Amino acid sequence: MEARYQHLTRTNPGTPAGELLRRYWQPVGMSAELVAGGAPVAERIMGEDLVLFRDESGRPGVLAQKCAHRCADLSYGRVEAGGLRCVYHGWVFDVNGACLEQPAEPPQSTFKDRVRQRAFPCREAAGALWAYLGPGEPPVFPAFPALAGEEYRYTTRWKGSANWLQASEGNIDPVHTSFLHQILPKDPEMRARWGVFSINARPEVTAAETRFGVRLFTKRRLPDSDQMLLRVTNFVMPNACAVGGFEGDLGPGGCTMLWDVPIDDEHHWRYEFIFHRSGRLDKETLDAQYRSEKVNGDEMRRTPDNRYLQDRAAMQRGDEYIGLGECFTVHDVFITQSQGIVHDQSHEALGSSDIAIIKARRQLAQAAIDVAEGRDPIGVLRDEAANDYRDMVVITQTIPQETDLAAFCDDVAADGTLYRLEACAATV
Repeated sequence: MEARYQHLTRTNPGTPAGELLRRYWQPVGMSAELVAGGAPVAERIMGEDLVLFRDESGRPGVLAQKCAHRCADLSYGRVEAGGLRCVYHGWVFDVNGACLEQPAEPPQSTFKDRVRQRAFPCREAAGALWAYLGPGEPPVFPAFPALAGEEYRYTTRWKGSANWLQASEGNIDPVHTSFLHQILPKDPEMRARWGVFSINARPEVTAAETRFGVRLFTKRRLPDSDQMLLRVTNFVMPNACAVGGFEGDLGPGGCTMLWDVPIDDEHHWRYEFIFHRSGRLDKETLDAQYRSEKVNGDEMRRTPDNRYLQDRAAMQRGDEYIGLGECFTVHDVFITQSQGIVHDQSHEALGSSDIAIIKARRQLAQAAIDVAEGRDPIGVLRDEAANDYRDMVVITQTIPQETDLAAFCDDVAADGTLYRLEACAATV
């Protein structure tokens, strides 16, 4: 018998989860890959084949990949004449799907005015191209803190050979930090900081629903102290999260947002938007680390075929916990792929620390019902006045054990300075 939420793993057109995810803006490509007048880019998103391109004037476009004429593949087309020209019969479509030319039709023909290529609303933000693949008018584009300007943010993506849902759920699992991401930094200060996660592998985990998803509180008691380490992270409907990453080394005011975007039911793109308000992210070092772990663009060099290059000797020496180096993304992609291409939920035994996963699944299932019944799902904004995410608190901080966590987050949000951009210093 199928697990209760297994249907959420399927995202092709017409599926409950597929229709749900299409009600939100989704990252569908990297801005840097689209050159004005350059080669189009073929992408598959939620089982739909798309073509991304930038016309000669620099405008981005997202079209259905098959030409409206004879269904030839437009990703092999020529960017010219104000749009994308199909190489089969020369029809040209602009970024809005309007047909500009039909060379074989009579000069006086109005046929081109009655033909449209399926086009999707799109916009560029935070180094990515975003598209709205749903029906009707797109919602307000969310002003998430991590999507702030170029100086404050680093953007990348990774291809994962696993279903989107298990990847997304890995992002809101707080306990795995104590194991999967256990590292032994050489710097004494960093070693002390990470030691809290390994010393206390049994945190107190609670969760609360928010207007955009689920807020997760993870409390770890500090030895011989009346203080606790509080880590606040967020599930962001329907396939994103806002968590603290290495940018936290720069102090409060940073967060990493991840989107796990289905390619099909067995693959996904993991988009990462790493942000810190100070503008002092060491993007050069970060980029070098990521590139060292990739092949063929954004694919992992570590695969099941090479056993993810796991270093068992380093594990035995105590230098590494899982033997896959210090790149957390590598850890995450590896472990979700190890669950299987489409993880069978009926084999699970969820515990109390999995509360965020349980709440997120329920929220997704209810949101899919809302869409089927004609209602906007949670997190879809229609009012620009509500497009303020100071309440999306991401913080790791030592506080007194008796602190009221909800009130603490309310105070941080009301203060309004957590994500306030500082004068941007030169990025290293």
